[in-house]
Amino acid sequence: MDGSVTPPTRVSLADGTFRRDGSPYFAVGFNYHPSQAGCAYWRTWDPRTLDADFRRMAELGFNTVRFFVFWADFEPVEGVYEAEKTGRLRELVRIAERHGLHCLPSLLTIWMNGQRFEPPWRRGRDLWHDESMVERQRAFVEHIAGVLRDAPNVLAYDLGDEVIHVDSEASAALSPDQVRRWWALLAGAIRAADPAALVLQANEATAVTGGHAFRPEHAGPLDLVGLHGFPVWTPFHIEAVDSVKASSFVPYLVRRGRADAAVLVDELGSYGCDEATAARYLRATAHSALAAGAAGTTVWCWQDFTTEDKPYALRPNERFVGLVAADGRLKPAMDAYREFAARATGELAGFAPAPAAVGVFLPEDDPGEAAYLATGGSGEAAAFYAHLLLQRAHLPYAFARPDELDRYALVICPSVRHLSLPDQQRLRAYVAGGGTLLYSTGDLLHAFGGEDLFGVRIRDYTLDPAAADSFTWQGVRYPVHRPPGQIPLLQAAGADVLAAFPGGAPALTRHRYGHGTAYHLSAPLEEGINAPYRLEQAPWHLLYAGLADAAGVEREFTADEPSVETTVLHRGAERCAVVVNHASATVFTTLRRPGGPAAERAGTEVVLEPKGVLLVRWNA
Repeated sequence: MDGSVTPPTRVSLADGTFRRDGSPYFAVGFNYHPSQAGCAYWRTWDPRTLDADFRRMAELGFNTVRFFVFWADFEPVEGVYEAEKTGRLRELVRIAERHGLHCLPSLLTIWMNGQRFEPPWRRGRDLWHDESMVERQRAFVEHIAGVLRDAPNVLAYDLGDEVIHVDSEASAALSPDQVRRWWALLAGAIRAADPAALVLQANEATAVTGGHAFRPEHAGPLDLVGLHGFPVWTPFHIEAVDSVKASSFVPYLVRRGRADAAVLVDELGSYGCDEATAARYLRATAHSALAAGAAGTTVWCWQDFTTEDKPYALRPNERFVGLVAADGRLKPAMDAYREFAARATGELAGFAPAPAAVGVFLPEDDPGEAAYLATGGSGEAAAFYAHLLLQRAHLPYAFARPDELDRYALVICPSVRHLSLPDQQRLRAYVAGGGTLLYSTGDLLHAFGGEDLFGVRIRDYTLDPAAADSFTWQGVRYPVHRPPGQIPLLQAAGADVLAAFPGGAPALTRHRYGHGTAYHLSAPLEEGINAPYRLEQAPWHLLYAGLADAAGVEREFTADEPSVETTVLHRGAERCAVVVNHASATVFTTLRRPGGPAAERAGTEVVLEPKGVLLVRWNA
């Protein structure tokens, strides 16, 4: 082995992050198919290309390669494993080891770039309900893990990349318990064959934003989850790859996932933009994802493709999203990613998200069994825009589990459509114990949180949007955007009215309950921002900032520009603010450390280029 290469060893997980030999380890690398072979590399085997590509990855400063075990190649006949392909798998992992790379094999690969690579013998059998197919999956992942159990450089096993899309209707119909059982069966088979294994299952953004059960909150049988998101595929009206929302999207997925599991961003990148835009997007998004608590990132993908075979014949533009051009030229995004990789594995190693003072609590969904009565807890748009407003207010926050509300000084329930009695009781207990709650509503009946907690009651409703289309608080006018329908008209029943709608009904109220305070906003503030260009139409974040001040929330680091993120990470007594300009334009902003010396409280003026990143370090 080359003496300049550190031999990779197995990693473990602790507090949502990887550890190698007891030290923090951030996985950073690429999704990989060879340029000429594409998805056919197990059949058109070329170890020299693998060796050259993996050597170059390592020389550029990366430590991880994610590759795909196409099930049809490895089990061409049901129950019969291809010995030659198995040998090639071992060889690929050994080549990666030679260059100091960890491997993330994605098993049960059928779905790739919008097309299926079917084992010819499956014949449409359901992956989750057909017992024979479930057994074949169990046996296959056990076989692969057995092949690699002695490899020192397996980072983790992915059960199957976006496997939900092999049969979207069948996967969407699974209950959380059924998904947990499937995950547990396959993860157990891998661990039986390879006791040192970490196991994940990777899905695109619908793992957070969609309605299926393959979600982080159900991932107990796994060690971590794989999440990927691209700004062109989102329900949140992201205006451009260069927009503020775009580079904030993947960090949002990470924060949502980390409420329940460790998160690996195993696909990161952009489509539909030029090389300069892609570089800016990757720089801002990667740093922000790390600041949000990601355990690692792997970019989609290593190199542009010269092959014209499946799936690129049908989707030819998939050939051009590599960070290396087909002729070997490094694209601008590679420079941005190399800078990030050096930081993530160097000066930022071991830093972790600081304890959050603000929690975002998403009430449980109505299961939808009540026909016209059915509603959702908080829509996905509500959660995403709450994330954006907190980021713009420079408030330290996390998505809160139901049983952990007491750890937060301020809890936000955004644009609630439905509140169950158990969640209502949780919120009462939280406020009674001394917490501060901001609760915004998105439904006349099912979102009302109770007169005793909020000190307001529903007087009637109206269909006149002009009666409740705005309110003013602390000198700021907030327009209200609602879907057509019934608008609740409240009246105070013990609460202080802080702001009223044009028709006179209370808009924002404050009620003392037990030892705490409950603020009630009779408007779906967060959900209403989900429209193109609406985020910048008003300083929405000032509402969050004002209530956080009232709750005594302290900020370790701030900027006076809303588009600049200032997430603070901790490493013992060390602090590092990851300052990210999410805007597409250069910004001039003043950075402040409110708890620091006088000069730092007064602030330092800085210039940040579009999607630029700055690290500011100090000791507590």
